[in-house]
Amino acid sequence: MNARFLAVVALIVGWCSLAEASLTWRAGEGWSNEEEGSDVKAVNSRAQLELARKLEAAEEWEKSRQAYLGLVRKWPFSFNSGEAQFKIGWCYEKIADFERSFKSYQTCVEKYPASNFFEKAIERQYNIANLYLAGEPRKLWKIPVMPSMDKTIEMYEQIIKNAPYGRYAAESQFKIGQAHERKKEWAEAVKAYQRILDRYPGNDIVDDAQYQIGYAWHKASTSSDYDQGAAQKAIDGFQEFLTRFPNSEKAAQAEENIKELEGRSTGGSFNIAQFYESQKKIDAAIIYYKDVIQKEPDTERAEIARRKITQLTPLSEASVPAPKNISDLKSSSKAPAAPAPAKSAADSFGLEPAGPPSPPPGMALAPAPAAQTAQSGVSSEDMIGPQLPPGILPPAPKPVSPPLAATPPPIHMPTLKSSDRMIGPRPIPAKPTMEDLTPPTLDPLPSSLPSRQPASELPNMETGNDSLIGPKPPEP
Repeated sequence: MNARFLAVVALIVGWCSLAEASLTWRAGEGWSNEEEGSDVKAVNSRAQLELARKLEAAEEWEKSRQAYLGLVRKWPFSFNSGEAQFKIGWCYEKIADFERSFKSYQTCVEKYPASNFFEKAIERQYNIANLYLAGEPRKLWKIPVMPSMDKTIEMYEQIIKNAPYGRYAAESQFKIGQAHERKKEWAEAVKAYQRILDRYPGNDIVDDAQYQIGYAWHKASTSSDYDQGAAQKAIDGFQEFLTRFPNSEKAAQAEENIKELEGRSTGGSFNIAQFYESQKKIDAAIIYYKDVIQKEPDTERAEIARRKITQLTPLSEASVPAPKNISDLKSSSKAPAAPAPAKSAADSFGLEPAGPPSPPPGMALAPAPAAQTAQSGVSSEDMIGPQLPPGILPPAPKPVSPPLAATPPPIHMPTLKSSDRMIGPRPIPAKPTMEDLTPPTLDPLPSSLPSRQPASELPNMETGNDSLIGPKPPEP
């Protein structure tokens, strides 16, 4: 309550003081008071710089800042303007106004990149961001408030943007990962460390970044917001660290972390095995006990798992084949259900199933054979009912509607050609038989041929055309 009251009072006082001043918007500076730095008595920028230096040496930070600000505004393109802008940020830093100091250094970087104070300005920005990472509270109208990791990340990102491959770029990227760890944003921290491996593979901070990847996932594995896959990612991160940097000072700690994570995973399998054992699911319990033995064969849990397997193996159901490992166990739990039996035609139309035919009116069913009734233990009277007295006819049976036949399948007619539609389909020729394929029998030749007619008995033909066309017919 007191902090809020003080903040409101400071806000009111600040607005009242600004109301009397003339405010001007400047690119890169925002709103500024024009009256600040207007009292310049020097004749040139060099004389103004000497005046500001004397005030700085006397540790009169506010007057010194006013003198440097007057130089920048009156001689913005002077050779001394870069130093003056840097010293403005330095004066803010001396009075612990770190946020304004960071902005003043940023103005020096943007407006005077060729100045000798370019690298110094980035260095001071890096130191200010480190203060916020360590928990330096922000100030609202000169009143300290809670530290902000978001503001810290923003500062480090600005430093990387100013000089992407400068002296403080890789370290700033590493500090971004640490800021995300403070916020318990483990996945974002891993991304920040991974950028160091991708952008700055030759930097000396690469081994620390690789270790922090495993460490961030290690922390995530203990959080309820992350699944058990985070533990495996942590193991992979530490193993990658040991592979690339086996001689690092953190190698022993990485090995210890891997053992801890594997033990935690084994403890999960052991607890699952005990649960299945309590539920009388012997095969599943044996599988998880075997997983414990495989992961930690020389531990106390593994010894308990061996005894449990010896006790539970005789109780395992022999009729049902047991899965071989955990993956088979999970897949068997997702087996598809058996298909439902096909419905009959009567079920499809909602009819009662057809029973035996009813006897004609006035007639009773014949009793079952004695052997059949004796075998079934049911008497004939139980099957056909009591006998009626003579002269009394049994009641007429209720008419039973015959069951509807199932819908016959559709008849597929052959496709006819245009000529067939006019005269009908062509007849299909009959398949030939063996008799049709047998050649016909020829008559036998006569045993004796007729004798040749003598030449004297042949008709006399005249020469000429008769020899070609035959004899002439007789004259009438």
